Amino acid sequence: MRAAEMRELGERLADAWRSGRKLGGLPVSLVPETAEEAYAAQRALVERLAPVFGPIVGWKVGAAGSDALPNAAPLFADLVQPAPARFAASRLRLRGLEAELAFRFGHALPPRAEPYGEADVAGAVHSLHAAIEIVECRTDDRDATPALARLADNQNNGAFCFGAPFTGDWRQVDYLHQKVVLSIDGRPAAEAVGGNAAGHPMRLLVWLANHAARQGRGIAAGDIVTTGSHIRPVFNHHARAVLAQFPGLSEASLDF
Repeated sequence: MRAAEMRELGERLADAWRSGRKLGGLPVSLVPETAEEAYAAQRALVERLAPVFGPIVGWKVGAAGSDALPNAAPLFADLVQPAPARFAASRLRLRGLEAELAFRFGHALPPRAEPYGEADVAGAVHSLHAAIEIVECRTDDRDATPALARLADNQNNGAFCFGAPFTGDWRQVDYLHQKVVLSIDGRPAAEAVGGNAAGHPMRLLVWLANHAARQGRGIAAGDIVTTGSHIRPVFNHHARAVLAQFPGLSEASLDF
């Protein structure tokens, strides 16, 4: 692994986060060649940004398909809010909006030698929440940025909010057929039924529990974990009020 190059990548991305200035592009020498390299750069970024945006309070995890290898990135305390949330418009200019379902953990899953299984993870979950993730990018052209470089860039997380907990039994939710509607400034912008490409969220949560353990932190009690968008991201530079509704479950809202 190219440790020096990945540390430099993480530090460059962190500087862009802190300054608010986009990177014009990445030298080929700094583009991760493997997921291992991308996570090394991500760790360097987190090391730089935790003193600025606060400690890790959760994770985002997702996958491109039901059989695809998941990916993950931590969430910083100052970039996570309960709904109704308010975020500074000046810092969030790309405004990629995703409607997601998130799980709050009531019990910790710390690093350990034995892999975590579904029963371990399900037993640690406390509640289910509707959520909105705001996608941002520290390079000036997200589409032209290689996927592993976006993973290093905290998988393009910009901010995150979550609604009130679902009052029913989260285990009984039909995640593969759940409806969602995303509205922007009072008008429907996207909707789907069973739209999360990653499939059932439990496989993502189990994968994350073991990934977070390998990263040396694990999942802490109180962590919120969001499990990928149920719609295609909606990019709206002028969005002000955003509402994600999962009928029968919960909703989340934010304002810029």
